[in-house]
Amino acid sequence: MDKKVLEHYLNQKLNIVIFQELDSTNNYLKIIGSNGEKENQLVIALSQTGGRGRMGRSFYSPNGTGIYFSLLLHPEISAEKSLFLTVMAAVSVAETVMKYNKNDVKIKWVNDIYIDGKKVCGILTEGAVNCNKKLDYAVVGIGVNVVAPENGFPDDIKDIATAIFPGNTEEYINEKIISDVVNRFFSMYNGDDKDYIRRYKEYSYLTGKEINIISGDSTRPATVIDITDDCHLLVKNENDEIEEISSGDVSVRLV
Repeated sequence: MDKKVLEHYLNQKLNIVIFQELDSTNNYLKIIGSNGEKENQLVIALSQTGGRGRMGRSFYSPNGTGIYFSLLLHPEISAEKSLFLTVMAAVSVAETVMKYNKNDVKIKWVNDIYIDGKKVCGILTEGAVNCNKKLDYAVVGIGVNVVAPENGFPDDIKDIATAIFPGNTEEYINEKIISDVVNRFFSMYNGDDKDYIRRYKEYSYLTGKEINIISGDSTRPATVIDITDDCHLLVKNENDEIEEISSGDVSVRLV
């Protein structure tokens, strides 16, 4: 990872820190954020020993096959509006992936990017809330499988994971992908690009599909109808009732 090349491609002035290995780029920035550091921090790890996704799941983060990075932000929004940060990141990744892989790129609500039905990217947004129920800071973490591992993905994910490229790629591809994602993200975050929710809906992987809604120990079936302007999942449940599902309510699993 060449910091100077990355800075050349970035439109935004960022404080960039690159690690050969880190437990988690999100963990690192959560510590920085809790200490009151300013936003516009970009942390990149060439590998992670404790990469995480939503619901405490691990994220496969080996050296040489993917890019793992997080942004520290101080948005003036309520905690519930942090969902929009995930949406911005998801659209940014999906559109960047489309530049290099013209296959069926979709967003699985709320935070996974798929190519031809397999996961290529996971996004995890975390933060801290103050007494006014607003975010003190937010960390947006992104992990992308850039190239397929030489010996394939591990057995537990080989049927559900994929990469942008099957093998070797052009020079500085990681720097180009990170900068493209980050540039797109800040265009939305800074308010220059206001059309991202419409595009998020267009990339929806779940619309029209039957799913299981998992809440605690209970599971119930539903059919996805649409995504609302608040980026909630609109579903029809087993009683033919329409309801909105927010990101904090459930984990969604395809039937």
